[in-house]
Amino acid sequence: MSKKSKALSLGLSLMLCLTLILSACSKNDNGNKDTANNTPANETKNNAAASNTDNSAAADNTAADNTEKPQLDKVTLKFVLLGEAPKDNEAVMAEVNKKLEADINATIELTYIPFADINTKYPLVLASPQDWDVIFGNVNYGSNASKGGYHEITIDDVNKFMPLTASATSEGQWTDARVNGKIYMIPQTFKELDVGTGFYREDLRKKYNVPEIKTFKDLGPYFQALKDNEKGMLPVDGSASDIQGIFGGLMKNYVLKEANYVTGFFPDDPSYTITGLFDDAFKAKFIDAAKTMKDWADKGLLPKNAFAQKTAASDLAKEGKSGYWANAFENYAQYSSDMIAKGWELGAVNNLTDSGVVMTRPATGNGFAFSPKTKNYERALMAIDLLHQDKAYNMLLAFGIEGKNYTLNGDGKLVVAQADPNPYPMYGAGWWSNNRDQWPPLESYTQQYIDTKKALLEKAAPYLLNGFNIDTTNIKTELANIVNIDKQYSAPIQMGLVKDVDAAVADLIERYKKAGAEKVIEEVKKQAAAFVASKQAQ
Repeated sequence: MSKKSKALSLGLSLMLCLTLILSACSKNDNGNKDTANNTPANETKNNAAASNTDNSAAADNTAADNTEKPQLDKVTLKFVLLGEAPKDNEAVMAEVNKKLEADINATIELTYIPFADINTKYPLVLASPQDWDVIFGNVNYGSNASKGGYHEITIDDVNKFMPLTASATSEGQWTDARVNGKIYMIPQTFKELDVGTGFYREDLRKKYNVPEIKTFKDLGPYFQALKDNEKGMLPVDGSASDIQGIFGGLMKNYVLKEANYVTGFFPDDPSYTITGLFDDAFKAKFIDAAKTMKDWADKGLLPKNAFAQKTAASDLAKEGKSGYWANAFENYAQYSSDMIAKGWELGAVNNLTDSGVVMTRPATGNGFAFSPKTKNYERALMAIDLLHQDKAYNMLLAFGIEGKNYTLNGDGKLVVAQADPNPYPMYGAGWWSNNRDQWPPLESYTQQYIDTKKALLEKAAPYLLNGFNIDTTNIKTELANIVNIDKQYSAPIQMGLVKDVDAAVADLIERYKKAGAEKVIEEVKKQAAAFVASKQAQ
């Protein structure tokens, strides 16, 4: 579940510079999915979460024999999920409840909040805490937790009632879940890559003997080769945001979307310092990236009509009209299959940090919280432990019933049922917190994609500010002014369309100052410091 703005999306309020090249990744409160765009449904198509590696040996174990447990009274746990129940949900949950009753003498009763109703119905559910036990917690998690909407969870409780989760969850993931030093969610334990990816025609790179593309700056010779040799194809064509995304790839930093390049941070900075165009180091990177874009534009490698182009680069690439496009890494698997079907080969360059680290999304993007008035708190912890980390439960909830909703081929890859619509679509029933590291790869995944993802996961690491979002209450006017300046003066710089980069950047900064940027920077730094302190409090 692909930080840009996210019915349910990878809602993240922090925006990657490169986020300009992501199609559906944005953030919302504490790095959670924005419920306005229904991204989980979209991720059903392009989910890149599967891998061959189990998160831990313990996660693949089944529940301990009931004879080793004290007698437990039968309980029904009331779960609230987001979205809607698929056709085969009743059959799948019957299997889940059969196992759960045998393991911990509990069954689950489900209620769904439709995506379109989340903004109105989710608060109503929280206002009736006696009517539910467990809820998908990524909707305004930080705000709801700080207002007493969820039950506090202690590490002692986790160690006692959730042994699989205790083993599978990293300290960084628990830190993501802390609000003012306390935990109110069992977060996801899998690493969810937060990386934008530039895609290109690897077959054409090889055809024209272009050197290997390892960074976004390496795209220059490839663009030149296409301009010189490929008739009917532009090196890159697409909308303004597509072209600005290349600039973001050159920058390798994150920006806070509300204030664009006025505020941002370097993911390699252990001090969690808010920076931006008013700081010399950040400005130097901005100018360097802008000069690269201008050089490419002057050579005719970038389109001049991007502001008027309404067709996305990804669509133009499918037609063979653009040699480059970009999107979230989640789309890699689908693009790889699409290229093979056309007899082409896919190439990709991933937007890593300066030290080569791959960012991960906050662990609160997927997770469950508990009612502050639940009478079944301990049993709910035990249930989530099994549902998320026991592979038998995990596969049921994610893919349905083996032999009906999916099969495993001779290579151990997962083959999803071909019914249209699938009565239990992969990853489509609202259980987005299950440990994806246990999932087998899909049959449609190319080895190239599997190997690339594995390599990225080995480098992946969280960064605390990735879950930070600006409270715009006190700076709305200033931010509105900054947005207007961005469109008129910053975008042309990023797209290589100015005559003098240094002069244009100096003019941009002066306009930001007059718009109240310094007030924005001061407010954002204050909020970021408080956010970091609240996460680090023990």
